[in-house]
Amino acid sequence: RRRPPCPPSPVATSSTTVRRRPRPTTMPRQAGVDEESEMKVVNETAKMEAQELPPVDKPKALSETIVCGVPVKMLVLVLLTVQNAGAVLLMRYTRSIPGETEFVTQTAVMMQEFLKGMACVFILLNTEGTLSSAWAQPVEALKTAVPALLYLGQNNLQYVAVGLLDAATYTVAYQTKTIWSGIFSIFLLGRTLLPHKWVGLIMLSGGIAAVQVAGIQTSAAKDAKELEGMEGEGMSAEQAQRAWGFAVILFAAALSSMAGVYFEKILKGVKVSLWTRNLQLAAYSVITSFVPLLVSGEWYVIQEKGFFHGYTNMTWVCIIMNAGGGLLVGTVIKYADAVTKDVAIGASIVFSSIASTQLFGFEISTLFVMGVSVVVYSVFLYGGRTYCFGLLAPPPAGPSK
Repeated sequence: RRRPPCPPSPVATSSTTVRRRPRPTTMPRQAGVDEESEMKVVNETAKMEAQELPPVDKPKALSETIVCGVPVKMLVLVLLTVQNAGAVLLMRYTRSIPGETEFVTQTAVMMQEFLKGMACVFILLNTEGTLSSAWAQPVEALKTAVPALLYLGQNNLQYVAVGLLDAATYTVAYQTKTIWSGIFSIFLLGRTLLPHKWVGLIMLSGGIAAVQVAGIQTSAAKDAKELEGMEGEGMSAEQAQRAWGFAVILFAAALSSMAGVYFEKILKGVKVSLWTRNLQLAAYSVITSFVPLLVSGEWYVIQEKGFFHGYTNMTWVCIIMNAGGGLLVGTVIKYADAVTKDVAIGASIVFSSIASTQLFGFEISTLFVMGVSVVVYSVFLYGGRTYCFGLLAPPPAGPSK
Protein backbone atom coordinates (compact mmCIF):
# COMPACT_ATOMS: atom_id res chain seq x y z
CA ARG A 1 0.00 0.00 0.00
CA ARG A 2 1.52 3.23 -1.14
CA ARG A 3 1.85 6.18 1.22
CA PRO A 4 0.08 9.34 0.02
CA PRO A 5 2.42 12.14 -0.97
CA CYS A 6 3.17 14.83 1.62
CA PRO A 7 1.33 18.10 1.24
CA PRO A 8 3.40 20.92 -0.16
CA SER A 9 5.15 22.98 2.53
CA PRO A 10 4.23 26.62 2.86
CA VAL A 11 6.54 29.11 1.31
CA ALA A 12 9.18 30.28 3.75
CA THR A 13 9.26 33.94 4.41
CA SER A 14 12.35 35.99 5.02
CA SER A 15 11.84 35.87 8.78
CA THR A 16 11.01 32.16 9.30
CA THR A 17 12.47 28.88 8.12
CA VAL A 18 10.46 25.64 8.16
CA ARG A 19 12.38 22.40 8.83
CA ARG A 20 11.09 18.92 8.07
CA ARG A 21 10.88 16.41 10.92
CA PRO A 22 13.21 13.40 10.36
CA ARG A 23 11.54 10.12 9.66
CA PRO A 24 11.67 7.52 12.43
CA THR A 25 14.40 4.92 11.90
CA THR A 26 12.76 2.23 14.04
CA MET A 27 12.45 -1.05 12.22
CA PRO A 28 9.07 -2.79 12.31
CA ARG A 29 8.80 -5.45 15.03
CA GLN A 30 8.89 -9.07 13.84
CA ALA A 31 5.69 -10.99 13.97
CA GLY A 32 5.19 -13.31 16.97
CA VAL A 33 7.73 -11.59 19.24
CA ASP A 34 6.38 -9.27 21.90
CA GLU A 35 7.99 -7.36 24.74
CA GLU A 36 7.18 -9.96 27.40
CA SER A 37 8.97 -12.76 25.56
CA GLU A 38 12.03 -10.57 24.98
CA MET A 39 12.29 -9.82 28.71
CA LYS A 40 12.15 -13.53 29.53
CA VAL A 41 15.00 -14.28 27.14
CA VAL A 42 17.13 -11.47 28.66
CA ASN A 43 16.50 -12.69 32.23
CA GLU A 44 17.34 -16.30 31.40
CA THR A 45 20.56 -15.25 29.67
CA ALA A 46 21.61 -13.14 32.68
CA LYS A 47 20.99 -16.08 35.05
CA MET A 48 23.11 -18.41 32.93
CA GLU A 49 26.00 -15.93 32.82
CA ALA A 50 25.81 -15.41 36.60
CA GLN A 51 26.05 -19.18 37.19
CA GLU A 52 29.03 -19.60 34.88
CA LEU A 53 31.15 -16.68 36.18
CA PRO A 54 32.77 -17.04 39.63
CA PRO A 55 31.96 -14.37 42.24
CA VAL A 56 34.39 -11.46 42.27
CA ASP A 57 35.72 -10.44 45.68
CA LYS A 58 35.82 -6.74 46.45
CA PRO A 59 39.30 -5.40 47.25
CA LYS A 60 39.88 -5.11 50.97
CA ALA A 61 41.16 -1.98 52.62
CA LEU A 62 44.75 -1.97 53.86
CA SER A 63 43.52 -1.83 57.46
CA GLU A 64 41.69 -5.15 56.91
CA THR A 65 44.84 -7.01 55.82
CA ILE A 66 45.57 -10.20 57.75
CA VAL A 67 49.14 -11.13 58.76
CA CYS A 68 49.67 -14.57 60.36
CA GLY A 69 45.99 -14.71 61.23
CA VAL A 70 46.10 -11.29 63.01
CA PRO A 71 44.57 -8.10 61.54
CA VAL A 72 47.37 -5.74 60.58
CA LYS A 73 45.61 -2.88 62.38
CA MET A 74 45.78 -4.80 65.68
CA LEU A 75 49.40 -5.75 64.99
CA VAL A 76 50.33 -2.10 64.43
CA LEU A 77 48.54 -1.15 67.67
CA VAL A 78 50.56 -3.69 69.68
CA LEU A 79 53.86 -2.71 68.05
CA LEU A 80 53.23 1.01 68.57
CA THR A 81 52.34 0.46 72.24
CA VAL A 82 55.42 -1.65 72.87
CA GLN A 83 57.65 0.85 71.05
CA ASN A 84 56.31 3.91 72.89
CA ALA A 85 56.66 2.30 76.31
CA GLY A 86 59.73 0.18 75.59
CA ALA A 87 61.82 3.02 74.19
CA VAL A 88 61.30 5.10 77.34
CA LEU A 89 62.00 2.21 79.71
CA LEU A 90 65.15 1.21 77.83
CA MET A 91 66.49 4.77 77.71
CA ARG A 92 65.83 5.11 81.43
CA TYR A 93 67.62 1.83 82.07
CA THR A 94 70.68 2.72 79.98
CA ARG A 95 71.02 6.13 81.68
CA SER A 96 70.47 5.03 85.29
CA ILE A 97 71.96 1.55 85.73
CA PRO A 98 75.71 1.41 86.55
CA GLY A 99 77.73 0.02 83.66
CA GLU A 100 75.21 1.20 81.05
CA THR A 101 76.11 4.90 81.01
CA GLU A 102 79.59 4.79 79.50
CA PHE A 103 78.57 5.36 75.87
CA VAL A 104 78.35 8.79 74.23
CA THR A 105 74.67 9.58 73.68
CA GLN A 106 75.36 11.46 70.46
CA THR A 107 76.76 8.30 68.88
CA ALA A 108 73.56 6.46 69.83
CA VAL A 109 71.49 9.15 68.09
CA MET A 110 73.67 8.85 64.99
CA MET A 111 73.31 5.07 64.92
CA GLN A 112 69.53 5.14 65.25
CA GLU A 113 69.30 7.62 62.37
CA PHE A 114 71.69 5.48 60.33
CA LEU A 115 69.57 2.36 60.89
CA LYS A 116 66.42 4.31 60.03
CA GLY A 117 68.01 5.51 56.80
CA MET A 118 69.10 2.00 55.80
CA ALA A 119 65.56 0.73 56.40
CA CYS A 120 64.20 3.50 54.14
CA VAL A 121 66.74 2.55 51.46
CA PHE A 122 65.53 -1.05 51.59
CA ILE A 123 61.86 0.01 51.36
CA LEU A 124 62.47 2.42 48.46
CA LEU A 125 64.44 -0.17 46.49
CA ASN A 126 61.61 -2.67 46.90
CA THR A 127 58.80 -0.22 46.08
CA GLU A 128 60.34 2.15 43.51
CA GLY A 129 63.44 0.23 42.43
CA THR A 130 65.66 3.32 42.74
CA LEU A 131 66.79 6.00 45.18
CA SER A 132 66.70 8.83 42.65
CA SER A 133 63.51 10.28 44.14
CA ALA A 134 65.42 11.30 47.27
CA TRP A 135 67.53 13.86 45.36
CA ALA A 136 65.44 14.43 42.22
CA GLN A 137 64.28 17.81 43.55
CA PRO A 138 67.23 19.51 45.32
CA VAL A 139 65.17 22.42 46.65
CA GLU A 140 62.61 20.09 48.27
CA ALA A 141 65.39 17.91 49.65
CA LEU A 142 66.98 20.99 51.22
CA LYS A 143 63.71 21.82 53.01
CA THR A 144 63.98 18.54 54.90
CA ALA A 145 67.10 19.85 56.67
CA VAL A 146 64.92 22.01 58.95
CA PRO A 147 62.97 19.17 60.63
CA ALA A 148 66.16 17.08 60.62
CA LEU A 149 67.91 19.63 62.84
CA LEU A 150 64.85 19.85 65.11
CA TYR A 151 64.63 16.08 65.47
CA LEU A 152 68.37 15.95 66.19
CA GLY A 153 67.93 18.31 69.12
CA GLN A 154 64.89 16.42 70.36
CA ASN A 155 66.68 13.05 70.31
CA ASN A 156 69.60 14.39 72.33
CA LEU A 157 67.35 16.11 74.87
CA GLN A 158 65.41 12.89 75.37
CA TYR A 159 68.50 11.13 76.68
CA VAL A 160 69.11 14.03 79.07
CA ALA A 161 65.53 14.15 80.36
CA VAL A 162 65.16 10.40 80.84
CA GLY A 163 68.17 10.47 83.17
CA LEU A 164 66.49 13.10 85.35
CA LEU A 165 62.90 11.81 85.43
CA ASP A 166 61.30 8.46 86.13
CA ALA A 167 59.92 6.63 83.09
CA ALA A 168 56.26 7.18 84.03
CA THR A 169 56.58 10.95 84.48
CA TYR A 170 58.69 11.18 81.34
CA THR A 171 56.04 9.38 79.26
CA VAL A 172 53.20 11.55 80.53
CA ALA A 173 55.14 14.82 80.26
CA TYR A 174 56.16 14.00 76.70
CA GLN A 175 52.48 14.13 75.71
CA THR A 176 52.82 17.91 75.76
CA LYS A 177 53.64 17.30 72.10
CA THR A 178 49.89 17.52 71.54
CA ILE A 179 49.78 21.01 73.05
CA TRP A 180 52.74 22.21 71.01
CA SER A 181 51.34 20.59 67.84
CA GLY A 182 48.07 22.47 68.26
CA ILE A 183 49.90 25.78 68.70
CA PHE A 184 52.29 25.29 65.80
CA SER A 185 49.52 24.08 63.47
CA ILE A 186 47.76 27.43 63.97
CA PHE A 187 50.82 29.47 62.96
CA LEU A 188 52.45 27.20 60.36
CA LEU A 189 49.42 25.54 58.75
CA GLY A 190 46.78 28.22 59.36
CA ARG A 191 44.39 25.83 61.06
CA THR A 192 41.51 26.79 63.33
CA LEU A 193 41.08 24.60 66.39
CA LEU A 194 37.55 23.55 67.25
CA PRO A 195 36.21 23.90 70.82
CA HIS A 196 36.77 20.26 71.76
CA LYS A 197 40.45 20.59 70.77
CA TRP A 198 40.94 23.65 72.99
CA VAL A 199 39.30 21.89 75.93
CA GLY A 200 41.48 18.84 75.24
CA LEU A 201 44.63 20.98 75.35
CA ILE A 202 43.58 22.61 78.63
CA MET A 203 42.76 19.24 80.21
CA LEU A 204 46.06 17.80 78.95
CA SER A 205 47.97 20.66 80.58
CA GLY A 206 46.16 20.10 83.88
CA GLY A 207 46.75 16.34 83.80
CA ILE A 208 50.47 16.73 83.13
CA ALA A 209 50.76 19.31 85.91
CA ALA A 210 49.05 16.87 88.31
CA VAL A 211 51.51 14.11 87.37
CA GLN A 212 54.47 16.43 87.94
CA VAL A 213 53.17 17.52 91.35
CA ALA A 214 52.55 13.90 92.29
CA GLY A 215 56.12 13.01 91.39
CA ILE A 216 57.53 15.86 93.47
CA GLN A 217 55.39 14.90 96.45
CA THR A 218 56.42 11.24 96.19
CA SER A 219 60.13 12.04 95.94
CA ALA A 220 59.87 14.52 98.83
CA ALA A 221 58.14 11.98 101.06
CA LYS A 222 60.68 9.30 100.14
CA ASP A 223 63.63 11.59 100.88
CA ALA A 224 62.04 12.71 104.15
CA LYS A 225 61.96 9.11 105.37
CA GLU A 226 65.55 8.45 104.32
CA LEU A 227 66.87 11.72 105.74
CA GLU A 228 64.85 11.74 108.93
CA GLY A 229 66.86 13.47 111.58
CA MET A 230 69.41 14.72 109.05
CA GLU A 231 69.85 17.83 106.96
CA GLY A 232 67.28 18.12 104.18
CA GLU A 233 69.68 19.23 101.46
CA GLY A 234 69.25 16.07 99.41
CA MET A 235 65.52 16.57 99.22
CA SER A 236 65.83 19.99 97.58
CA ALA A 237 68.41 18.60 95.15
CA GLU A 238 65.99 15.83 94.12
CA GLN A 239 63.22 18.34 93.49
CA ALA A 240 65.56 20.60 91.50
CA GLN A 241 66.58 17.60 89.39
CA ARG A 242 62.95 16.78 88.62
CA ALA A 243 62.20 20.41 87.75
CA TRP A 244 65.18 20.54 85.40
CA GLY A 245 64.19 17.24 83.79
CA PHE A 246 60.62 18.48 83.33
CA ALA A 247 61.86 21.64 81.60
CA VAL A 248 64.12 19.59 79.30
CA ILE A 249 61.32 17.20 78.27
CA LEU A 250 58.99 20.16 77.59
CA PHE A 251 61.60 21.67 75.27
CA ALA A 252 62.16 18.30 73.58
CA ALA A 253 58.41 17.91 73.02
CA ALA A 254 58.26 21.41 71.53
CA LEU A 255 61.08 20.62 69.08
CA SER A 256 59.42 17.33 68.12
CA SER A 257 56.06 19.01 67.52
CA MET A 258 57.54 21.83 65.46
CA ALA A 259 59.42 19.31 63.34
CA GLY A 260 56.27 17.21 62.87
CA VAL A 261 54.10 20.16 61.82
CA TYR A 262 56.76 21.46 59.43
CA PHE A 263 57.22 17.95 58.06
CA GLU A 264 53.47 17.75 57.40
CA LYS A 265 53.63 21.09 55.60
CA ILE A 266 56.37 20.04 53.19
CA LEU A 267 54.70 16.65 52.63
CA LYS A 268 51.55 18.38 51.41
CA GLY A 269 53.42 20.80 49.16
CA VAL A 270 55.01 18.36 46.69
CA LYS A 271 54.23 14.75 45.78
CA VAL A 272 57.13 13.04 47.54
CA SER A 273 56.68 9.70 49.27
CA LEU A 274 56.91 9.40 53.04
CA TRP A 275 59.86 6.99 52.83
CA THR A 276 61.75 9.42 50.60
CA ARG A 277 61.31 12.18 53.15
CA ASN A 278 62.38 9.82 55.97
CA LEU A 279 65.53 8.94 54.03
CA GLN A 280 66.31 12.63 53.59
CA LEU A 281 65.71 13.22 57.31
CA ALA A 282 68.04 10.39 58.29
CA ALA A 283 70.79 11.58 55.93
CA TYR A 284 70.69 15.15 57.22
CA SER A 285 70.57 13.95 60.84
CA VAL A 286 73.66 11.78 60.46
CA ILE A 287 75.61 14.59 58.77
CA THR A 288 74.64 17.30 61.27
CA SER A 289 75.27 15.00 64.26
CA PHE A 290 79.00 15.68 63.94
CA VAL A 291 78.46 19.31 64.98
CA PRO A 292 77.39 18.56 68.59
CA LEU A 293 80.28 16.11 68.89
CA LEU A 294 82.78 18.81 67.98
CA VAL A 295 81.15 21.53 70.09
CA SER A 296 80.80 19.42 73.24
CA GLY A 297 84.29 17.98 73.04
CA GLU A 298 83.04 14.40 72.91
CA TRP A 299 84.79 13.97 69.56
CA TYR A 300 88.10 13.67 71.40
CA VAL A 301 86.60 10.96 73.64
CA ILE A 302 85.59 9.03 70.53
CA GLN A 303 89.05 9.41 69.04
CA GLU A 304 90.62 8.12 72.23
CA LYS A 305 88.25 5.28 73.18
CA GLY A 306 86.42 4.50 69.94
CA PHE A 307 82.99 5.24 68.46
CA PHE A 308 81.28 2.26 70.11
CA HIS A 309 82.91 2.64 73.53
CA GLY A 310 80.53 1.67 76.33
CA TYR A 311 78.03 -0.06 74.06
CA THR A 312 76.25 -3.08 75.55
CA ASN A 313 73.48 -5.34 74.32
CA MET A 314 70.90 -3.11 76.01
CA THR A 315 72.38 -0.07 74.26
CA TRP A 316 71.85 -1.70 70.87
CA VAL A 317 68.30 -2.73 71.81
CA CYS A 318 67.56 0.87 72.82
CA ILE A 319 68.96 2.18 69.52
CA ILE A 320 66.93 -0.29 67.46
CA MET A 321 63.77 0.52 69.45
CA ASN A 322 64.15 4.26 68.84
CA ALA A 323 64.92 3.73 65.16
CA GLY A 324 61.79 1.62 64.80
CA GLY A 325 59.66 4.44 66.18
CA GLY A 326 60.23 6.60 63.12
CA LEU A 327 59.37 3.73 60.79
CA LEU A 328 56.21 2.90 62.73
CA VAL A 329 54.86 6.39 62.03
CA GLY A 330 54.76 5.59 58.31
CA THR A 331 53.19 2.21 59.05
CA VAL A 332 50.43 3.81 61.13
CA ILE A 333 49.66 6.29 58.34
CA LYS A 334 49.41 3.49 55.78
CA TYR A 335 47.70 0.66 57.66
CA ALA A 336 45.94 2.23 60.66
CA ASP A 337 44.32 5.50 61.66
CA ALA A 338 44.47 8.24 64.29
CA VAL A 339 42.33 6.22 66.71
CA THR A 340 44.96 3.46 66.75
CA LYS A 341 47.64 6.02 67.54
CA ASP A 342 45.63 7.51 70.43
CA VAL A 343 44.89 4.10 71.93
CA ALA A 344 48.59 3.20 71.70
CA ILE A 345 49.54 6.41 73.53
CA GLY A 346 47.13 5.68 76.37
CA ALA A 347 48.20 2.05 76.63
CA SER A 348 51.91 2.97 76.62
CA ILE A 349 51.40 5.43 79.50
CA VAL A 350 49.69 2.76 81.61
CA PHE A 351 52.23 0.11 80.65
CA SER A 352 55.28 2.29 81.40
CA SER A 353 53.80 3.34 84.76
CA ILE A 354 53.24 -0.26 85.85
CA ALA A 355 56.66 -1.34 84.59
CA SER A 356 58.36 1.53 86.44
CA THR A 357 57.00 0.30 89.74
CA GLN A 358 58.71 -3.06 89.20
CA LEU A 359 61.93 -1.95 87.50
CA PHE A 360 62.78 1.35 89.19
CA GLY A 361 60.75 1.31 92.42
CA PHE A 362 58.34 4.00 91.25
CA GLU A 363 55.43 4.65 93.65
CA ILE A 364 52.01 5.36 92.12
CA SER A 365 49.89 7.82 94.09
CA THR A 366 46.24 8.77 93.79
CA LEU A 367 47.12 12.14 92.28
CA PHE A 368 49.30 10.41 89.69
CA VAL A 369 46.46 8.08 88.67
CA MET A 370 44.08 11.03 88.36
CA GLY A 371 46.59 12.95 86.25
CA VAL A 372 47.20 9.99 83.93
CA SER A 373 43.45 9.48 83.50
CA VAL A 374 42.98 13.12 82.54
CA VAL A 375 45.90 12.94 80.08
CA VAL A 376 44.58 9.82 78.35
CA TYR A 377 41.06 11.25 78.12
CA SER A 378 42.33 14.60 76.79
CA VAL A 379 44.22 12.80 74.01
CA PHE A 380 40.95 11.20 72.84
CA LEU A 381 39.12 14.51 73.25
CA TYR A 382 41.66 16.37 71.12
CA GLY A 383 41.48 13.66 68.46
CA GLY A 384 37.68 13.98 68.22
CA ARG A 385 36.88 10.51 69.57
CA THR A 386 34.80 11.96 72.41
CA TYR A 387 33.22 15.31 73.21
CA CYS A 388 33.65 16.00 76.93
CA PHE A 389 30.90 13.68 78.11
CA GLY A 390 28.51 15.14 75.54
CA LEU A 391 28.82 18.73 76.80
CA LEU A 392 30.50 19.90 73.59
CA ALA A 393 28.59 19.79 70.33
CA PRO A 394 30.05 17.55 67.60
CA PRO A 395 32.23 19.36 65.07
CA PRO A 396 30.61 20.41 61.80
CA ALA A 397 30.66 17.94 58.92
CA GLY A 398 33.61 18.22 56.63
CA PRO A 399 37.35 17.66 56.65
CA SER A 400 38.97 17.55 60.07
CA LYS A 401 40.88 20.61 61.04
